Amino acid sequence: MTEPNDAASNIILCMKWGDKYDRTYVEKLRQQVKDNCSVPYAFYCITDNPTESYDIQLPPTEWDLYYEKSTNFFWAYRKLYMFQEWKTITKSSWSKRGFRKNISLFPDQGTGNFLYLDLDVIIHQDLKYFFELNMEKPYITYGWWNDPNECHKNYSKFQSTPINSSIIRWDGTQLLEIYKHVEKHIDVIFFTYPTIDNYLNHFWYDMHNNEESTFNVFPQGDIYSWYKGNIFPNDTTEKKMRHDCKICLFNNSGENNDVEELKNLW
Repeated sequence: MTEPNDAASNIILCMKWGDKYDRTYVEKLRQQVKDNCSVPYAFYCITDNPTESYDIQLPPTEWDLYYEKSTNFFWAYRKLYMFQEWKTITKSSWSKRGFRKNISLFPDQGTGNFLYLDLDVIIHQDLKYFFELNMEKPYITYGWWNDPNECHKNYSKFQSTPINSSIIRWDGTQLLEIYKHVEKHIDVIFFTYPTIDNYLNHFWYDMHNNEESTFNVFPQGDIYSWYKGNIFPNDTTEKKMRHDCKICLFNNSGENNDVEELKNLW
């Protein structure tokens, strides 16, 4: 549909960190975006190992001290780096331990329209839809495939969450407050919340009252799960393509060493 344009105000982001997903996932996502976006956009991959012109180097930060390679704990928290405001890199931006204090990635973030996509997705329809949403509040994925009663009753024990950070839509600095909150309470947050979804659900989304939440959620039928279905309880068939939806998530890929399953469906 449309070629990437670095000058575009619509910015589509993905993140590749480590070796869970090989480079073909980034290339395929980039091609899917090109084939399914009719509005001008810029495409960037935020990565620890940049190799392409559209890659953005994510240097080490003090948050990396909390990374546990054996469990891959914390990697998804790096998504929050995207929410920072731009600051000029100066000598004072570095701590005494050699880590960046500020990881501001986009000089025009105050006016940009951002759409984040996980690598393990299949795009069915025009991404123009996401850039035409009413952005009074940012959007995050809601797991309409989950039984809401299970999420409610399990929360205190398992911190079950109905929201999913695989797709996030925000404008400018709408989510800057989230980054600042983690930065201020980093020890407590990384100790308490094993996943970014647990954290975002607890502090920024009220499963009992969407109107009071920082986030809006994408409506039913927009985004579905390959492994869990579409809408509970009437459309929960697993591993079924739904081309009338906009995006398919492979949101538990990797749990059973099945990260290659998505490749068979490209």
